[in-house]
Amino acid sequence: MHDPTEVERPGSAPRRSSGLTFVALLVGAVLVAVLLGQLAGSDARRVPLTGVTPTRAPDLVSGPDPTDVLNLASGPDFADAPDLATTPQLRSRAASGSPARCRSDVGGLALGSHLRVPAWALERWDCEAPGGPWSVIIRGPGGRFGVNSAVVTFPVDRAKVGSPASRPPGGVWNAGAQLLVWPLAGLHAQIVGDLGQARLADLAMSIRIERGEPHLAASNGFATAATIPYRPTVVHEMRYGTADLGQRSELGDGLLYTGVLQGASFESQVLEARAEPAGLVRGRPAVYAEAKGRNGTLAWEPAPGEVAYIGFSGPPAPAGSIEVLRALADQGRALTPAQWQTKDRIPVGRSPG
Repeated sequence: MHDPTEVERPGSAPRRSSGLTFVALLVGAVLVAVLLGQLAGSDARRVPLTGVTPTRAPDLVSGPDPTDVLNLASGPDFADAPDLATTPQLRSRAASGSPARCRSDVGGLALGSHLRVPAWALERWDCEAPGGPWSVIIRGPGGRFGVNSAVVTFPVDRAKVGSPASRPPGGVWNAGAQLLVWPLAGLHAQIVGDLGQARLADLAMSIRIERGEPHLAASNGFATAATIPYRPTVVHEMRYGTADLGQRSELGDGLLYTGVLQGASFESQVLEARAEPAGLVRGRPAVYAEAKGRNGTLAWEPAPGEVAYIGFSGPPAPAGSIEVLRALADQGRALTPAQWQTKDRIPVGRSPG
């Protein structure tokens, strides 16, 4: 036994008790046995994910990489929309944020007829969204999400594509994207919508900037539906394999996803993509949008400024896939914000600071 009064000599290795060595070896053997038992007995598609999971899914999970940059074909692209400027003045509003500020009062949409359907829950968050570009969503008479509507965003970069427009002065019109960019308040703003160039120009002439946010100064039969950040603060997304939902014969071997968010980016994108009306989903008028030649997404507005969606990514979608998506969404379960917080999820994003 080691004498407690003995002083170790400099450079010499410390002497260990044989009893402590035996205990350390025993504990290590138990840990290895537990780990091997978990690996052998687990189903890779059903490994639980926790709220402290790194931003990349564990290797055992055979789901998609949540760090991928997404588009409307495989889940919306929320994080870094192209050609949107963030000025130092606007960014300073987000610098004093906190993780609590980053949370948003949205829930989620779960698919499947029971609670054990394998799924990946992704929580995307961007605490700097309130300090970035802001948008005003405008509805025409009878307008609704993605139809007879427009989205104004400020600030944005100068237009890179388009032809000169006479109104507003200095404006550039992109007919393919239904988008008009013009100088405003020393920077630039953009308006995108399915109302035609002349009507969008009229609305652009009625936009004023107040405290860094765009506002519709004159209605002329149009109404403001929401004034919100362009980028969502949080996105609550669920992903499923088609086979796990019994849809492989209908859609092929691919990925189904749902999501809920608050922000104007989604509607701005579906307007640029020329979304088509797609009936009702969960009692709300919906649109169907395709992007970049891939599969598309059904989206609707549960509440002003809030967007819910369901989509498919995989082989070319067969005829009738919209009906499959609609049925899955109608049969799904709306999750409250509190219910979402009880789920194991992969966090993807950044906090302020």
